[in-house]
Formats: sequence, structure tokens, C-alpha cells
Amino acid sequence: MQRRILAGTVVCGFAATTVFAALPASAAMVPPSLSVVRPVSPLIDMPTSYPVQPELKVFPDLPEDASIARGVRPYDQIAPFLNTLMDTSDRVSAQVVGTSAQGRDIYLVTVTTPETTRQTAQQSDWRDLVKADPTAAAADATLQSEYKVPMWFNGNIHGNEWEGTDATLNYIEDLATSSDPATTEMLDDHRVYFTVTNNPDGRALGQRGTANGYDPNRDFITGATAEASIVRDLASVIQPTYFIDLHGYTDVLQVEPCGPPHGENYEYDLFVPHAYATALEIEDAVTAANIPGNTYYDPATAGVTETNTGFINIPYRDQRSGWDDWPPIFAPQYVAYQGAITNTVELPLGRSGDQPARAKVNIEVAEVVIDTVVDYVDEHSDALLDNQIEIFRRGEAGEPSREIPADVAPEDLAPGVPAEWTDIWDETDIYNADFPRAYVIPVGPGQRSDSDAQTLVQQLLVNGIRVDRLTAPARLDGNDYPEGSFYVDMHQPLRGLANVLLADGSDISDRVPDMYDISAWSLSLLWGAQVTRIGETTDPAPTTAVEPVTEAPLTGFVSTGSGTLSFQPRGVADWQAVNALLAEGVALTQRSNGFIEVSGDAATRVLLEEAAATFGVDFRLSGGSPAEGSIELDSVRIGYVGDAGDRDALTKVGFTGLVPVTAATLATGEVDLSTIDLLYVGTGLSFTPEQQAGVDRVTAFIAAGKPVVGRGAGGAAFVSAYVAPLTAVTGTRGSNGIAIVDTPFESVLQGTQGTAFGYPFAWFPNPAPGVTVEQRYAADHTFVAGHWRSTPGQSIQDAAGQASAVSLTGPSGTRAFVFGTSPTFRAHPVGAFSDIARAVFWAADEPVVVEPTPTPTPTVAPTPEPTPEPTVAPTPEPTAVPTAEPSPEPTDEPTAEPTSAPGPTLAPTASATPVPGTGSGPLAQTGAADVSSLGWLALAAGMVGVGLVVIGRARSKTSTR
Repeated sequence: MQRRILAGTVVCGFAATTVFAALPASAAMVPPSLSVVRPVSPLIDMPTSYPVQPELKVFPDLPEDASIARGVRPYDQIAPFLNTLMDTSDRVSAQVVGTSAQGRDIYLVTVTTPETTRQTAQQSDWRDLVKADPTAAAADATLQSEYKVPMWFNGNIHGNEWEGTDATLNYIEDLATSSDPATTEMLDDHRVYFTVTNNPDGRALGQRGTANGYDPNRDFITGATAEASIVRDLASVIQPTYFIDLHGYTDVLQVEPCGPPHGENYEYDLFVPHAYATALEIEDAVTAANIPGNTYYDPATAGVTETNTGFINIPYRDQRSGWDDWPPIFAPQYVAYQGAITNTVELPLGRSGDQPARAKVNIEVAEVVIDTVVDYVDEHSDALLDNQIEIFRRGEAGEPSREIPADVAPEDLAPGVPAEWTDIWDETDIYNADFPRAYVIPVGPGQRSDSDAQTLVQQLLVNGIRVDRLTAPARLDGNDYPEGSFYVDMHQPLRGLANVLLADGSDISDRVPDMYDISAWSLSLLWGAQVTRIGETTDPAPTTAVEPVTEAPLTGFVSTGSGTLSFQPRGVADWQAVNALLAEGVALTQRSNGFIEVSGDAATRVLLEEAAATFGVDFRLSGGSPAEGSIELDSVRIGYVGDAGDRDALTKVGFTGLVPVTAATLATGEVDLSTIDLLYVGTGLSFTPEQQAGVDRVTAFIAAGKPVVGRGAGGAAFVSAYVAPLTAVTGTRGSNGIAIVDTPFESVLQGTQGTAFGYPFAWFPNPAPGVTVEQRYAADHTFVAGHWRSTPGQSIQDAAGQASAVSLTGPSGTRAFVFGTSPTFRAHPVGAFSDIARAVFWAADEPVVVEPTPTPTPTVAPTPEPTPEPTVAPTPEPTAVPTAEPSPEPTDEPTAEPTSAPGPTLAPTASATPVPGTGSGPLAQTGAADVSSLGWLALAAGMVGVGLVVIGRARSKTSTR
């Protein structure tokens, strides 16, 4: 816990040791176990010739593998199957491109005719030319005729959607053993890639998500999972012209393209014609196959029937709301930015009934899908390659986004372009980006956090975005930027991906009734760095000098000279440094303005040099001694109730020794709350009547004055039930996006980014006396981007100007801090991780006991909790028409004013299962000025003949601003 440094300390020769403790010997400092930016998989090493046929490691038999009950191939049989194929065919190559959270190999299988080293090198050169110089590629006749046009099939990204793996393995075997001349000719002209099981842990465990608690098919711009990041990395290496992602289950075969809203940054005039034409061919092939046990779409009822109607479900045609391609978080929507046509394929039959029989039907259906797509790509190779080249050319040229007219007709299209889609297209499909000339990520005085800026650049680089650095100061669009600032020129082949990552996004609340998943994600607004849009895409290139950036390491320094050093923690890496230094025994003191001071003695400097090099912190000479109201910081051990995002956000800011807490482990005594310093409540905490012992332990924890940090409805409900009354209201169910927030100067969150993510947003109306408003939603222009349906009492207008974060001190002295935003959502709002650290260190400050008021003991009635995150445990099968929200959300009704403490004031839905993990602590800013405080005087007896008088003021935590 922190100890407050008291004003007026007079200790002859002792004052320095009060602030700066002696240092132990140190090993080299290391960053947290989880990196904010997941690096490119080091195992991706593409062959220099084909075939490449290593002996794949065979994993031990696992009798409890959930695949067995489904009647499909268990994971441990995949490597032997591929090894056998490689022993008998020179068409099949297999390699390990990464490993899962539990250490299982993830395979990439390539099927093509043999290539010499020279031929493979030529194919690589052509692939690179297509992206680097699309104009030259379009004019290269040899490339056009001899390039092996790539296609890619991804299976089993959701672990308990098994059959894509079995279908791809069967198809690989067919290609490997076929003597049909047409197959040989197809493989002469193409490389066919298969990631046969993208989520092997989920496959074996029988769960949708990864073993570390995430849905990998929501992770394509964050990098919380190895599984999604491997597809991210392969996308730029394979550079497919077509990509299929095999899923399940929707009661009837469902094949994209999607309905609106469509992603603004795609070249949709190049995308939708082939995506829809392929879906129609799949429909014809599957219905013609008339597979026994299969189901079909009934257009008359928009339902499912066992009668062969000749239809499958194609969302672009049949489901115009609730299944969209708006966010780039899904595999197909991400890979499309590499110039690919993509479809998500949802196999029909789910997990109920006769599992093996249903799996057999799904495998047969999937094989027809794969075969049809391969035939389509083979027949339309020239057009698909031309499409990819044109997508890259438009980006490199910086052409404006091309709008498709609402009344587009077949005769408006170029010869040979599929036209069936034009019958459906209307004004509701029109979404286009307004591309800038560039984005600038400043460094130095104009940047909120240099380390967050460098981290953002690292994220852009691992996604293949071209980034430059200013080699001299420059004036751009009326603003001055120092040398070293980062420059993202939007005239680049991947400009669609660059813009979807960096643009603010759009508020589409009034355009569509429902969304399938998130509606906003901007790295510029959520990753902590200041990013500036420069000009319009048609503007000429600036004349400033730049150089390419291939890496963006964190850089820091330690000022020379004697005296106290200080730094202001703003970015995630700064808080990592705080925790690392505390772990090394370095004494840190935080002033009320948020600056942290540390001794400049020789022993400490050694550690500060390590911290500067590892975390990019600038330690500057500060001069002076700790001011009144400064606090001495200690490491904080956190117990957390939450999901994977909560766990990993805490870990990524450097907290170690995290203790997962659940109602069950509290009730049994497996978790001892006396061993933790602070309880973090992310998803809420609910007890059954049989778990009264857990309620008693929580009550005792709060009675001891231990601190709490929470988020959203679950955190607010917990605080209201156990600490002090707190009313929270949530936005409309399913609403999510990015809002502008205003932070008072003296707030605990001082220095935070001015935007925040919510899914949904919550706010705290009419805070009671003693509740401090630490942040508010902006009163005007509140909502920047996303989708927020307007419902009475839960609309954007209702949230405007309301408290988005509050702090309070309960009768027992417990300090509580609650966010109404979603700072840990899927580990994506990286800039908000620092806010969590600030809140933790504020709450963990020494408690000040106030006069208690009677607070009834909480009952064992379950405390409702929200789940803004899709669960990673096995989930019920979706219906034929997917719902607009991927997971349960808080109720639609605003909450009522609470009466007194024990019951929560909010009724959210069931909570997510917490996932175990580790973490240790950063620091936070102090709150606002006090309105009531009473000085106290303590006299210490003389030591070594010297009298010591300590006079100080302990602040009450009840304050207003």
C-alpha cells in the first residue's frame, strides 16, 4: 500500500531515507509477460522451393479431446495424417507457422505442383511486385500468365466449429492423390493454402475461444491471441486473391457477402461482384448435391426447411441487417485489405442431436463449398489477380474512394464483371471513406505520450502499414512537427487497412437498426497517442524529407547531474516502468500533479538507465523535495473478477501476481482476500444462497478498508452493494463506440486521452455527496463513432455531460474507483490501460477512516453483472438469422435510484467466466482538493539523541471539484 509523505518532516539526516529506500542488487529489467503489440510469428519461414516436407511433431493421444464426441478427427491425428500425405505426394508441403496458447502447433499446408528454387524465387518476386508496384505488375505479361494465383482456406478459428478442419484435410488428400489432368493443371496455375485448424486448443477443449480466453475471430486489429495474429501475419505473406473462413453453425448453410453497413475502406466495386457470384455458385452446387440430412433456406418464410428449396442463406441478399462487414476484426474482413475476395462460410448443423451424423453432413457440405471456390478461382484467375492489382494501385495512387450509385445496372459494369449483385444494391449499401493525404503521429511536446506513439507505430508495422519518419522539422497542414515525428502517407497499397486502423470512424446510429458486433475501434482514439489527419487524398505530397521506418523501439534517457529525478507517467510503458522499479525495491514518490520522483543516487541510476532503455521513460532532474500531499508508492497485489481483457490489461501495465477471484473460490476459501491489496471488479460478482461464506469474506474485506476498482455495470453494482450507494445507468443494449470525455485538471485521470470506448457506456447520474466525478462524457458532440440506438433514458443525449468515472470513500475507509466506460474491452483500448493504473494507485493509497454510517450487510441474492464480451466457453448455436449483439448486454431499462447500500442499483445480465492470469502495479494521480480535513500532530520520542517532530494533514477522501 502507499504511504503518504507528511509535510513538515524534520529528521536530522533521516529525511532522504524516508523517501528513498536502500536498493537491492538487481537483475536486468524485463517488460511484462504480455506485450501490447504481438510481434510477427518467428515461425513463419516460407519455403524456398516446393515441396517442403518436414516430419511434423506428433502430439500425444488425448482421450478427452472434444472432437471425438463430435465424430471428427482429434487434434493429435492431424500431424500423422499430413505426414502420411507428404510421404506419398510431392504436391503437399506442411509447416508449423505458430503455436497456440497451450503450445499446440498451427499448420500451414500448401498444395501445388513442385517448384525449383528459381521458380519459387520468381513467384515471390511477382507477389511482391503486385503490391509494391501494381502498375508495373499490371503491365508484366509474363507475370500475368505464369504467376501462381493464390487462394487460402482457413478452418476451425472457432474451436467448437470443427468440420472445416476435416473438410480441408479431405480436400488436401483429394488434391494430393488425384490423377485427373484438370487437377494437375489447376495446381500448375495456383497455390492452394490451408490453415487446417487455426484454433487447436479450442478444438481439443470443445470451446469457441482460445485457451487464453478470447474469441480469435474478434482479434484481428488487436493481437491478443497468437491464433489470430498468425492469420494476420500470413495474410501479407500469402497475399491471397481469395480467402474462405469456415465456421458453423447457423441451421442452414450461410455464405457471405454481408448486408450493410459495409466497411468504408474497401474497394467495394471490386469486391462485391465476385463475392456474390461465388456465393451463388456455392448455392447452386450445394443444392444440386442434395446431401441427405442437409437443410435449406426458405425465402418465403426467411426460415429453415429440410425441403430442398434451391436456396442457402446469403446475407447480402437475404439478411439485410445484423450480419455486416463493418469492423475489420473478423478474419475475412481483415484479409480483404490484402486485395482478396473473402467469404465467411457458416456450416449448417449445430451441436444438438446425433453429433457424428450432423458432423458428417457438415463435412460433405464444406467439401462442396471448397471444391466450388477452387473451381471459381481457377476459372476467374485473371480477373481476381487484376482486382488485387487494382486495389493496390488505387491505394498507391491515392485515388478517392469510388462510390457505387444506388441505381447501378449491369450495363454500367466493365465487360466480364459479374452483375447479379446489382439487382440488390441500393442506397443503404453506400459507404465510402474520405481518405486523408497522410496521418502524422508527433513526438515531443505535441504528443500526449511518446511511448504510446511508438507503440502505435509498432502496431502499424506488424500489420504491414508503411510508416516514415520526418528527418527534419516540418510544417504540415498549418501545424509544426518536430524531426522524428512519424508520417503515414496514405498513398500506399494498403491504404484501406491503414485508414481503417487510424481513422476516427463514423457514427452510423441513424443508418442501420442493428449491428452484429463492434462499431468503432480507432487506434488513433483508443491507443493513447495523439494522431493528426493531414489534408485530403488528392493533395500533392509534402516536400518534407522522410525516411522509412522498420521498427519503433521505445527510447528514453536519464538526465546527467546530481539531484532528484522525476517523470510523468502517461503511457502504458511508463506504468510498466513504475511497476518494474517498485519490484526492484526502488522508492517512488508521486506528487499531487502526477509526477513521480526518484532518487538520483548512483545505485538508483543503474536501475533507471535500465528502465529508460526498456520502457522508454525520460527521467529528468526535478530539483526540490517531495511536496505536501505526495505519496510513497508500493507494489499492489490485485485480485480480479473479470474476463481475459481485464486480466491482460492489468498484466500489460506491469501488475504481477494477479489472483483470479470468483464467487466459487471465495465461497470455498480457495482465494484468501487477506493476501491481496486491492480487488478489481470487471464483470461483477454474484453469489448463490449456498455461497454465503463468499459474501462474508467480501464483507470482511471491505470492512477492513481494502480498496476496489471496477468498471461498467458490474463494478458499479459491486460498489453499491458492498461499499457505498452508487447509481449507474447503461446505454441502449448492444450500443458501442467511442465517446469524447472531459477530465478535470485535478482528477485522478489527469493526462488521459480525451476519448473512450464503451460497450455499452454507463454513467452515474446525480452523484451522492462524497462521490467525486473524475471524468464526464462531453456535453456536446458526445459520440464520435459507432452505433448507439436511441431509447428513452439510455440514449447519447441522456449520457451527455454525465459522470463517466467516479471515486468515493466508503464508511470503512475503502476507496473505490469505478469506470463507466469499457477500458479493457477485448484488451483493445490500450490508451485506457494507463487509466486503470492511475485508479489502482489512487485507491491503494492509505485509507482514511471516516465516521461510519450503518450499512446493512449485503444479502446473498445474486448480484447481476454485465457481459459486454462474447463468452469464450462453448456457446449456443446461432439461429439461422444471427442476432445483432454477439453477447448479452445490460438490460434496456434505466436503473432506479438506490435506497440504501446492500443491493446493487443496476440489473445487468450474467457475467463472463473469469480467466486465470498474472499481473503487478502502476501508479495513479491524486484526486481533487479536499473540502474537509483536520490537521493532526504526532510527537516521536528522541532517537540517537535527536528529537523528531512530524506534523501533517491527512486528507479526507470526501471531496468536490
